[in-house]
Amino acid sequence: MSQNSAFTTDIIVDRNQNYASKIHSPLPMLHDANGVLRKGTGMLVVSCVDPRIIPESFLGFRIPGENPLAIPVIRVIGGRARHALVNIVGLDAVFGIDTVVIIHHTDCGLTHNTEESIRTSLKTMFPGKQETIENTEFGAIENLEQSVVDDIQFLKYSPLIRKEIVLKGFVYDIHTGKLKEICKLGEHS
Repeated sequence: MSQNSAFTTDIIVDRNQNYASKIHSPLPMLHDANGVLRKGTGMLVVSCVDPRIIPESFLGFRIPGENPLAIPVIRVIGGRARHALVNIVGLDAVFGIDTVVIIHHTDCGLTHNTEESIRTSLKTMFPGKQETIENTEFGAIENLEQSVVDDIQFLKYSPLIRKEIVLKGFVYDIHTGKLKEICKLGEHS
């Protein structure tokens, strides 16, 4: 992404004003009438920040005529589990999670870059930060399906992911609009 954005923040503020005045309805509170924090759906989706990839759309969260789904979505570069870990653990602690769904997608920007190409760009941008850059993993993807397996394995062996949590991994095909299941781990040890 370029530093020279085609948009200014004025555009999103104006669009928010339009949304708030014409579309928005108040959202339900997280606490019920007795002050008890509501539990979540138990499922959590991790997906990419790519603006073409909108899980709420391709997973059918708001299909007309069907009950809307309220499933939290964490969006991080490449949909990589390592980058989402703090959010997954925090949401589990507060709301309880029983299933984590990892979704990577075809034509992801991280499939067109390597760790080294990302580091080279950053070294130009931050010449005095070579050590920090070298010690950072950005999640470049060489093999899309393997990246999903790797992320599921990363979560499986993370000491902060409860063993009862079901882990599922998919690839979303941007041409067909379909998910392909890559791997699933039920209760894991």
